[in-house]
Amino acid sequence: MVATFRCLQSGQTVTFTLQHDIDSMKGHAGYVRIDDDAPVEELPHQVVMRPPEVPRRPGRPRKMENV
Repeated sequence: MVATFRCLQSGQTVTFTLQHDIDSMKGHAGYVRIDDDAPVEELPHQVVMRPPEVPRRPGRPRKMENV
């Protein structure tokens, strides 16, 4: 017996052949069993981008004149 499970968070699939592994995955809330005959719907993968950080120059700051 072969069973395929899909991760709800990442969308990756995992296939198990041993009955013990299949039974343990049935109780796992983060995975759902999918059938190989049914089409697998692709979840859109959302990438969160943030602006690049400007690195600070290392070392001591320059001395200010006339201070």
